[in-house]
Amino acid sequence: MKKIVLFGAGGFGKEVAGIIQWINKIKPSYDVLGFVVGKKYFEKGKIINGLPLLGDENWILEHMKDVVCVCTIADPHPKAVIQRFLCEKGVKFETIISPTAVVSPLSIIGSGCVIYPHVTISPNVFIGDGVLLNAYVTVGHDVIIDKYTSVMPTTGISGNCVIGEEVSIGGHAFVLPGKKIGCNSVVAAGSIVFSNVKANTTVLGNPAKRMRELE
Repeated sequence: MKKIVLFGAGGFGKEVAGIIQWINKIKPSYDVLGFVVGKKYFEKGKIINGLPLLGDENWILEHMKDVVCVCTIADPHPKAVIQRFLCEKGVKFETIISPTAVVSPLSIIGSGCVIYPHVTISPNVFIGDGVLLNAYVTVGHDVIIDKYTSVMPTTGISGNCVIGEEVSIGGHAFVLPGKKIGCNSVVAAGSIVFSNVKANTTVLGNPAKRMRELE
């Protein structure tokens, strides 16, 4: 079994640990050693859901020949910062896919991604490194989702859409076919995206419109 550590011990980390436990019940695949967190969050001896806090990023660097890592931080920007840093140092990232996810064999998924239960990924989809697709997300054909983007539960991304790097899409949102969402943008929960979203923009509503006060 692969020895794996989870970078991030918040709610997302707890959920991913649960997905890995589910995978192991079907086929033993991972030896989960515990959580790693930023220096300011580390508490020696702390146990979370039966798993210990092992240390900070230096712990991973010291043990990277023996372990793989999954970044369990949902916020796209800090996720991108830590995963890029560790990748540059040679840390290997594992993609975790729930047993109930339906992923087309004609699609490509990068390293360090997390695919939650009941996600559907259609053919000819490209998903970059470090992407999070939460429960019941649907991704249509020929979609591109770039690195470190996070998509929250029950969101639908229609065919031929292009989602940039470090985008955050809230739960119960829907993106119409062929739309583009620029890098570092935020689509608020429940929004319906009828038109392209520029980079570094926050949109909200049905139809989704720019909300400057939220940026």
